[in-house]
Amino acid sequence: MSHIKLEIQSTESSLPGIKPDIDENNVSFNRLTFKSKHPVTEELYYWEFNKNDSKNLIIKEGDNSYVESDDIEYFQDSWAADNYDKALSKIFRTAVKTVDVPDEWWDTIRIVPINSAMWDDVYVNKEKIKKDYSVGCVGDEKDKVDNLIAQIIEKFPNEHNFFSNEYNIIGEYVDNHTIRPPYKSQKTITVYHMYYSKAWFQELLTEYKVPDYSYLYAFWVGLKYDLELSERYLKLVIGDTERTSNYQKYPDTFIPRPKIPVNVRSYFAKIYKSDGTEADEYDIFFTTTPSIMKKYCEENNLDFPFPEEKEKEYIWTYGLVYDKNTLEIKQVKGYIKVAQNAENWLV
Repeated sequence: MSHIKLEIQSTESSLPGIKPDIDENNVSFNRLTFKSKHPVTEELYYWEFNKNDSKNLIIKEGDNSYVESDDIEYFQDSWAADNYDKALSKIFRTAVKTVDVPDEWWDTIRIVPINSAMWDDVYVNKEKIKKDYSVGCVGDEKDKVDNLIAQIIEKFPNEHNFFSNEYNIIGEYVDNHTIRPPYKSQKTITVYHMYYSKAWFQELLTEYKVPDYSYLYAFWVGLKYDLELSERYLKLVIGDTERTSNYQKYPDTFIPRPKIPVNVRSYFAKIYKSDGTEADEYDIFFTTTPSIMKKYCEENNLDFPFPEEKEKEYIWTYGLVYDKNTLEIKQVKGYIKVAQNAENWLV
């Protein structure tokens, strides 16, 4: 943390500064000013704080004025993360009730992606480690989806309908990549059921002996199929609410987490084995800009997941795999969404 000395700056200056002004009572004061860069268009925006906020943020030392560098950085990052998320949201459209989203989820989610034929490229330490296809893919990708489903059915013949929703996801790891714990085999296939039946979901919670935490579960749920060990894992996605973040009020449902960068939203994932054992590793996911995430990784001696040439792609989320007891971060993941029939979603 350091102080930045403030001086009168023009609207063209990129430096934080002060702007003399007069309030409604004809009393002079200094406004705090700064600039921020839009995370997608890279356009610069000029900001002025109101009188009260300026008074709270400006530090007076004699005749000089200062501001904490961390305060300016926080405002810049928060604005950037929010606008990055707004840019990401442009790939969604209003859902059609019962067609896109079942009735039982309608009060929770009313938007869907404009393309159902898409996939996620998952990166770790600048290498692509995994590809997650939506079942709505066509062509070669549809053939890949069918092949992965056939591999699952061969070992697990009585599974839930993989095509229950066109946005369901089927994914596989890249050969010879070390997968994250608790998975033990590269021959592990990912399945996410979107807008699932809540009755079926309750059956899964019972089958995997998941305690009743009254969490806010997401509208997607994961199943991970280890084809070599014939093990099926349950991956639960959990919203970050007061029950997960307020230890004093909810010590039994609180989810510990490492420090994460400025972001728009965060949520967790827990993984269970069929015998009810909860994995020692949790996931925390969040949306932020590539520049904010790179800075976070540098400050915490972590590997930024993407190579430089991928930083302008549609990076929609980051994930940290961490030890739930020590909070040690074991893996940093990044997800790029690719549509078969759209050239550049982000712009």
